[in-house]
Amino acid sequence: MKVTKGLVIRTAYNNQGWAGRCEKPLSDSRCFKCREGKLYINHRNPIEEDAGGYCKGNPANYPLNHPLGQEQPHWCWEQVLCKQFFWGNVRGKWRSTFPGMPVYFVYPETDGTLTLWGHSWVDRIDNEPDEYPPIYFKSFSPLPQGKWIRGLRGEEITGNKWRQGHFRYLEEKYEKYLASLVGGGSRNTVLAREKHDTVGVELRRDIREKLGEIAETEGRDVKDLIREAIARLIRERS
Repeated sequence: MKVTKGLVIRTAYNNQGWAGRCEKPLSDSRCFKCREGKLYINHRNPIEEDAGGYCKGNPANYPLNHPLGQEQPHWCWEQVLCKQFFWGNVRGKWRSTFPGMPVYFVYPETDGTLTLWGHSWVDRIDNEPDEYPPIYFKSFSPLPQGKWIRGLRGEEITGNKWRQGHFRYLEEKYEKYLASLVGGGSRNTVLAREKHDTVGVELRRDIREKLGEIAETEGRDVKDLIREAIARLIRERS
């Protein structure tokens, strides 16, 4: 069974260093996800701009909305990520996360690639809330923009295409690869993929949907869940 060694979180872009409301998001092409209104940001509604040109949303009943001091309440976790240092899980509990786990932050570009912009470690996990349990990170700031790693794809950093979901757990070789990139390492490194034989398995639709739900909750791929189940079966029968 694969061992989880790290976590990568896919955020939306924030042009205030993930520490404030975006300025002129409606004319910033990197804020395209927020303009589309398809993310969890602002209750999945498109954002707007206030009279000063800053992002305007609806903070009412936004999950984990706990303003610091006299600061305005937030309607996306991105605008407080590098101030309050937390991220919520919209799918359930954090089941494979542990204190000290390295965490990497990426955001999507308009061409579908990912940009690695930040790095921290898990400080603590709060799985008590029934909805949106948060994990808290060690204090961190975005990497200098000159050190952002651009043009990444899901296969390169997790071993699989990244479709839905805010996060993915990392096995050791991918965590080490991202750590090397953050440290200025070369992207010429080729991650050797294990050789597999393909076995076709037909699944009932309800089972396939349930596997998809579990994969989303745990930040994994359905194929990984099936491989894990097979590996457990082999161990039990050996």
